[in-house]
Amino acid sequence: MIQAVVFDRDGVLMRPARDVVRRFAEWLAPCTPGGLDADALLATLAPIWERYAAEIRRLKVPPEEEPRFWLEMARELLRRLGSRCSPAELVATWPYYRFIEPTVGARPLLEWLQVQGYTVAVLSNTTPSLRESLAYHGLAEFVDRFFASNTLGLLKPDGRIFRRVSEELGVPPEAIAYFDDYPDNVRVARDLGWRAYLVRLGEPGPEVVHDLDLVYEILER
Repeated sequence: MIQAVVFDRDGVLMRPARDVVRRFAEWLAPCTPGGLDADALLATLAPIWERYAAEIRRLKVPPEEEPRFWLEMARELLRRLGSRCSPAELVATWPYYRFIEPTVGARPLLEWLQVQGYTVAVLSNTTPSLRESLAYHGLAEFVDRFFASNTLGLLKPDGRIFRRVSEELGVPPEAIAYFDDYPDNVRVARDLGWRAYLVRLGEPGPEVVHDLDLVYEILER
């Protein structure tokens, strides 16, 4: 019997926010000589983000370092843009989680799980501010536990992170339903006894969860 439901964040509960780069460019334009449009911003931002994202994947952003991490990224972006905007104001006004938004059906699903009495957790390869990222979008209140790779010092698909989550939840592997959009994460979780499902939202196919409505069916079997 399933006791706990664990979700990955990105690609499952959250997706890239629509039109956010344009709005970010509009915010930057007044303090950026010559103005700024979305295409120019994205061309500068994308390679910077890839480099900083690699630091997240290398587990180089523990809780005490996260504020510095985002401030350094803001400084580099503004320097590359030749912008006079304040790095501190940018970080405060445009936290990274403004660039993501809930997937279709995420909130009602989490609300239902809470009503049904499941333990709900989110396990993500991300920075320590996982809880804050979901709270910004009104989802954190429906989640019992938050497991961020840079807080745990472990990265999916390392099997140790799944064992750690199971231990901290106090739930045996066979009583955990897990939803992730990376095949390797799903494979390792299954090997450890979790009931793991591959998520590909909007991509119908065999053996995939292409719509969050399917989660209800899985749990009610």
